[in-house]
Amino acid sequence: MKKSILLILSLFSASLFADVQLSPLPLTQIGKVSQFDLSEQGELVVINQQKQLWSVTQQAQKLADGVSTEIEPKAQYQRIALADQNGHFMLWTADKIYTSNIPLAPKATMTALNFATIAVTKQNGQFKLARIETQGSQATITATAETEVLPDAHPLQIDFDAETSKQGHIAVLAKPDDTTYQHGVLGDDVEAGEIQFLERHTMKPLAEKLTQQGRIFEANRLATLTENGKTKLISVISGDGNGASTVVIGVKDRKLSIEAESEPLPTNRWQSPFSFNQKLYAIQMPHLKGNLVEYSLKGNLLTERFITSGLSNHRYGDYETNLAAATDHFAIIPKAGYQQVVVLDKTGQISELPTTLPAEIKQTKAYANKAYLLLKNGEIWVAEEK
Repeated sequence: MKKSILLILSLFSASLFADVQLSPLPLTQIGKVSQFDLSEQGELVVINQQKQLWSVTQQAQKLADGVSTEIEPKAQYQRIALADQNGHFMLWTADKIYTSNIPLAPKATMTALNFATIAVTKQNGQFKLARIETQGSQATITATAETEVLPDAHPLQIDFDAETSKQGHIAVLAKPDDTTYQHGVLGDDVEAGEIQFLERHTMKPLAEKLTQQGRIFEANRLATLTENGKTKLISVISGDGNGASTVVIGVKDRKLSIEAESEPLPTNRWQSPFSFNQKLYAIQMPHLKGNLVEYSLKGNLLTERFITSGLSNHRYGDYETNLAAATDHFAIIPKAGYQQVVVLDKTGQISELPTTLPAEIKQTKAYANKAYLLLKNGEIWVAEEK
């Protein structure tokens, strides 16, 4: 009887650990990849170094020529938002390609809505968040947010009252600030002085902005954490004599506010948070120690559990601020050096994969049970369960 119980426990424990392998994606027809995205159905869309847009499903299909290799495409709702080779917004659909004279910020990303795209645009020397729709054969701006946003902002659709974002509105890092906290490790020396929550149709504020005297948001993207039918924003705040803290942000009485915060790191020390399996993690000091911690909510504090060191989800000076990729069953995190990865499973345990990649990891994305790793040599590798 005792042996049977031990066997059952052993099998149950083993089933919790993800058995993951890495392999290269065959892209001989396409060549080296510069940018990629995954649709909501997990379809892979890539832009190669020849400025061609390709769809990679059962077989590769070229969709367009003369597109930008600098701006990341956004594939959703059976449309692909991207830029032409001059950096102007364009929209691919199965029926037609819509063009425009709207200049996009090259380091920012876009958010797809049912009938529009939210993008960081260049207007009169400033970077403004805009709603772009199609009219006739053209794409045009139908609404613009008033406050300038980060030039490398990643606008995010979020519904604070649900676990899905489909009916949500737009959170964005805004008010560029290059004086309050001069650290400059995320690609440039500009950080965000505030976070805004904007109505997705009008681009007008839905809640009072979040800003704190003497502190900035040291990030270019926002993460989310879902629990009990609600979603929170996750960001990083620095300044006022301290380094980076991970913060949990909610909205109440039409005001954005910090609901919980981790102990700050020393000044000029940064961290990159991410969520997996409805838990909050961060790599603290990814350029130095690379400590992986799990955060737990204790009142208005985020307490940490140290897991391991030697990991890094951000390369010093890079605009890509989170190289961890969270699937439904496991998360992939690069080791320092960016040519090997570890697997974080649902039990919170770490296992190292033996494969050494042929080049450093440049970007990652995940869908369902697969993580996609774009390497600096233009290859894409896939991590999936055996």
